[in-house]
Amino acid sequence: MYRILVTDPLPEEGLHLLRAAPDVEVDYGPASSVELKTRISEYDALIVRSGTAVNAELIERGARLKIIGRAGVNLDNIDVQAATERGIMVMATPEAVSVAAAEHTWALLLALCRRVPLADASLRRGEWTRGLFLGAQLHGKTLGLLGFGRVGRLVAERAHAFGLTVLTCDPYIDPDMPRTVNVTLVTFDELLSRSDFLSLHASHVSQPLLGAAEFARLKPGARLINTASGTLIDEAALWEALKTGRLAGAALDTFAHEPPARGPLFEHPNVVVTPHLAASTEEGQSTVAAQIATQVLDALRGQGYRNVVNLPFRAGPDFRAVRPYLELAEKLGALQSQLAGGPITRVEVEVKGEGMMDLVKPIAVALLTGLLRHISSKPVNYVNAPALAVEHGLNITQTRGMNLVDYPNLLSCRVSWAGGQRLVAGTLFGGSEGRLVQMDDTRMDAKPEGHALVMFSRDVPGVIGIVGTLLAQFGVNIAEWRLGRDTPGGTALSFINLDEAPASAALNSLRALPQVIEVRAIEL
Repeated sequence: MYRILVTDPLPEEGLHLLRAAPDVEVDYGPASSVELKTRISEYDALIVRSGTAVNAELIERGARLKIIGRAGVNLDNIDVQAATERGIMVMATPEAVSVAAAEHTWALLLALCRRVPLADASLRRGEWTRGLFLGAQLHGKTLGLLGFGRVGRLVAERAHAFGLTVLTCDPYIDPDMPRTVNVTLVTFDELLSRSDFLSLHASHVSQPLLGAAEFARLKPGARLINTASGTLIDEAALWEALKTGRLAGAALDTFAHEPPARGPLFEHPNVVVTPHLAASTEEGQSTVAAQIATQVLDALRGQGYRNVVNLPFRAGPDFRAVRPYLELAEKLGALQSQLAGGPITRVEVEVKGEGMMDLVKPIAVALLTGLLRHISSKPVNYVNAPALAVEHGLNITQTRGMNLVDYPNLLSCRVSWAGGQRLVAGTLFGGSEGRLVQMDDTRMDAKPEGHALVMFSRDVPGVIGIVGTLLAQFGVNIAEWRLGRDTPGGTALSFINLDEAPASAALNSLRALPQVIEVRAIEL
């Protein structure tokens, strides 16, 4: 039974999904920081919004914690680095509120350009001073987008209806993609110098992207809109740019510290502010709640890892098709770890087959996860396996040209240690059933699952009978026996699936047999 704690308000659409899950127990309600530190060790998942600070101390206390789910986009209140080091997945719901965030960007831009808040307040005071609220037209001007993710693209689509030229700067996108929606990709300096309106759509950063130097390079009289993250802006430098007139105005929905302390920005007549409302629509919040609930349940059950920000590979909606390959890779890694003749220093990965090249990174991560679980004292999963590999001095590379058996889809792993190395390869039968098909130069067809013996013996008559009889004397039942050999009369390799783990006495008796060269008990 999984236990999930929800500490911030979550619409009923999400709570219903969590409470209806037969394998989940849900606790819902606010908790003080002291109470949360005391209780967090009892839960497998934590779902928050912006109201709960998930810092390193809290994460350290989450002994069972596997997932931190953010119902929303910004992760400013979550220490992602601390979670990654502990192997805890952090996920958000960026798609759910993309439309709401894009629409709020336009609400702020229009309110800023047409001075709507000031005009509204004036009229409510009984004034009729139309001449004080002369606005700025959008048509024929240039909109710059810093960041061209989901929200940035939606803002761009709507910009063309206003007759705006649209520029963007984003070093992480396909350079050809903006062109498909009539947007020009430019450098950061060009974006600053050419934009009449600069809208921010980048992620949370540790250091502001817009400080005094950047504001000095802005086009004089530009206007700034930020619905993304308060960490993107040096607020003191923003105030100076407004005070000197370099900036004609700013519209802010998010701040470096929330709730923000009241300061000079709030008194400036050319500043429009809202209390982090970009995602706050009825439709958006309902979608967010349902999506974070579904994502957390899928991740706990190992069925999908959508929108996990600290996963070292992208796990999209097709994860269920990929999952059998990753499970096989984990087992091959675990097999290598338990058979190695010393501390492993090098891991080489090769994949073959149609569509397999896109899986190299996730397969490598899964291999490391299976391998490290048998040598690391820390909990290991896909999130922290690469970092733990570095800690253990493991060098992992992709390779080609291993001497492998011929299967339509094949993943193989060769590990090296001081004085030795071993190659194993596996494939899927029927797209879902993992098989071990090669170990070094020996071909076989074995099921890498449960308790098993890996035995090297002399290829002489009677070995199967002798070993079977001996295991029976110790009450160990053989489920399946797969055998391969290098040459007739040479060395035989047996992969023996067992119903239970053999006792040390049984292993010692096997090793004492003159026909047996080496035997290892493994668990997969």
